[in-house]
Amino acid sequence: MRWPTAVGPGVSSMNTTLISALAAFGGSSVGALAPVLSSYVLQRSASQREMSNRQIALREALYSDFIKEASRLYATSLTHVLENLDDLVSVYALVSRIRLFASEPVVRAAEDFVKQIVGHYGKPNLSVEQIRAAALSAEADPLDVFSFACRTELRDMLQRGTAPATMRGRLDLMATTGGGRWR
Repeated sequence: MRWPTAVGPGVSSMNTTLISALAAFGGSSVGALAPVLSSYVLQRSASQREMSNRQIALREALYSDFIKEASRLYATSLTHVLENLDDLVSVYALVSRIRLFASEPVVRAAEDFVKQIVGHYGKPNLSVEQIRAAALSAEADPLDVFSFACRTELRDMLQRGTAPATMRGRLDLMATTGGGRWR
């Protein structure tokens, strides 16, 4: 005996075998697709983390090079006249490299410190007693603004887990101002 269907005239009922086959196919598809999507998400996350770690290492090395070179040049500027322009050129080159990657506060601090070095070369040399007095005063760490800006930037990068979009911001700034600028 055939069961009556609630389907109107001209509409046929769906075969239960077809429904079962479609359900099995859909389940298999979802089951096969889940590991692929999971693998993609994990791989992308690992790639972003690796890129962030490389960015942090690159910046740490660059900032360290700047601190080392600028500190040496700062000490020289207090006690000597500018004899070798190559030293000043190397610091300007480091600042230019910093501009490629760093946030605005880091760039500004680096630029300001180089101006401070150049300013000292124009002043009379300091005596040992004057240098000792300056070291004991509030001026003891002339690189503190730069160091704190770097630490803040690196800490923010670590917290976010990704490098900030400073490159895009710097390129936008350069496009609107017609190139780099030196304050």
